[in-house]
Amino acid sequence: MLKTLRTDSSALLMIVGLEDVRLMQERKGNGEVVMLVEEAFPNLEQLRLRDLSGDVDQFPPNLFLHIKLLKGHHGGSPFRFFFLRRFHNLKSLEFDNFDFKHVVPGKGDFGTLSPIKNLQLTSSKNLKHIWKKDSELGHILSNLQTLTIKNCDDLINIGALQLSFQNLTTLEVSYCKMMTNLVTPLVFEKMVQLITMRVSVCTEMTEIVANERDYHQTIVLGNLKCLQLSNLKSLTSFCPGSYTFNFPCLEVVVVEGCPKLKIFSKGVLSTPQLQSVEQDSLIMKRCWAGDLNTTIQQLYIEKGGFNDRFQKLEIWKRNPQEILELKNLGRVEINKCSSLKYIFTPSMLLSLKQLQLIMVKECSIMEQVIRENEEATTHEFIFPKLSYVTIKACSNLTKFYSGSRALEFPKLIHIIIAECPKMTTFSSSNSSEQDAEDNTTTLFYHKVAIPNLKHLTLSSINIHKIWHHPSSLSLTHLWSLRVEGCHNLKYLFPSFLVKDLVELKVLEIKDCNVMEQVLFTDGLGAEDQWRNHTIFSKLERLSLEDLPKLKDTCFENEFEFPCLRGLTLKNCPLLKTFISKSVSGDEP
Repeated sequence: MLKTLRTDSSALLMIVGLEDVRLMQERKGNGEVVMLVEEAFPNLEQLRLRDLSGDVDQFPPNLFLHIKLLKGHHGGSPFRFFFLRRFHNLKSLEFDNFDFKHVVPGKGDFGTLSPIKNLQLTSSKNLKHIWKKDSELGHILSNLQTLTIKNCDDLINIGALQLSFQNLTTLEVSYCKMMTNLVTPLVFEKMVQLITMRVSVCTEMTEIVANERDYHQTIVLGNLKCLQLSNLKSLTSFCPGSYTFNFPCLEVVVVEGCPKLKIFSKGVLSTPQLQSVEQDSLIMKRCWAGDLNTTIQQLYIEKGGFNDRFQKLEIWKRNPQEILELKNLGRVEINKCSSLKYIFTPSMLLSLKQLQLIMVKECSIMEQVIRENEEATTHEFIFPKLSYVTIKACSNLTKFYSGSRALEFPKLIHIIIAECPKMTTFSSSNSSEQDAEDNTTTLFYHKVAIPNLKHLTLSSINIHKIWHHPSSLSLTHLWSLRVEGCHNLKYLFPSFLVKDLVELKVLEIKDCNVMEQVLFTDGLGAEDQWRNHTIFSKLERLSLEDLPKLKDTCFENEFEFPCLRGLTLKNCPLLKTFISKSVSGDEP
């Protein structure tokens, strides 16, 4: 039976057949009216309306008796808030792209509203406070258990009455660029059921709990276990006031990307269960200096205080290995360094035994991450602990490494390369290893060893092939692959690699203008290569979008996709079949 329905208001009216339904009312012998419309969707639990406005008033009052989740996109016309009274069993409410300027206030007793437990606000406009006098949202806050707010640019804070969030267990706020603080101390102390609080990417936020000088109470949150503060570039403290905070159950604190954070709070702070502060959720880097306040202060000092722009930065070229002691370096993050052409030389790499993460973003003239400018002293470079590589928006980058020596990454599991339009290959190689027919380069050659790669994302780079030679890379651990905006890529996988994709769960290809095949079979009888192998047996999500020249996936009958849960095929006008009986052809 249908439990989830996605549509808009007008289409739903047509589905229900409103005019006919009105005529289907019958009177029993005792005069009771039987609303047959209840039989239209007897088991419907989730309703997602793309146009939550206008026509909603025309729906029969008993249509939504069993709905537990309502997600509404605003259509632009006025929306009457009292429409929600019809949802007698509503537990979760989501507003997406909603303009609260067009909300028509309701009248009467809001106590008839269902006790909503989960509220999500995404990309909503003209919403400055979650609660204010006569606010429509204010009437449903007292029962909330989960509140999620994303991309609400007009929101100043979640201001509320003292008892508005008394049952809240999870609070998540992100991408709210007008918000300078989250809550007042009077509201915060009433969040006695709060377990998890996450705040991220609010660029103007300077404090989580505002400073109100006339407040002198001790704030005790006895259930708070997890606090995560991420990418809050203006945050200077959790609370600038001299309040007493007591978090007896706090076990997890994550602080990452908060360069101005100098202190947690100025008052007395008690966190008896806390043993560390996580600095990076990816590599689980932790720090502890005895207590939370001291740890935050130490992290700030270790970073040299905050300096958002170095006026002049030079690397001493005489002997970088002598000048920079890099043996304990764990992560390298370079962002918006517009004069930097490269980061490492081969001699510097010899000491990078502890390096776990490289992240480079928006370095406009950078050409390579590693520059080959010295005579070879070794035939290969090994990065024994490097696990994460992210390179984004480096418009002049052509490759990760400009030399031709072998690179070995035994623990590298995650690679993201995006918006690097000149990048053609990961490392340089001899011309003899280029494709003999079209002289094009390949992203990964056999000299690049990444045996444990799990996640690969490629977006807007100038590649013709990702893999070419059978020994170029092992994909037996690959878990997710996402490719987008690679307009010279004609196929994704060569046939010899398909048998290695035993762990692949997510495959997404989008906006690749010349891609003709997902699997290139080169006419060598791919069915013989695959017959004794389990292909894509763990694939859970497959998405093919905006591929105007895609003619064939080259998936054949042996591809059963037993775990596939999500399939998206969108704007692939030349694709005639998804799974074919035979696979053959010439290289595109």
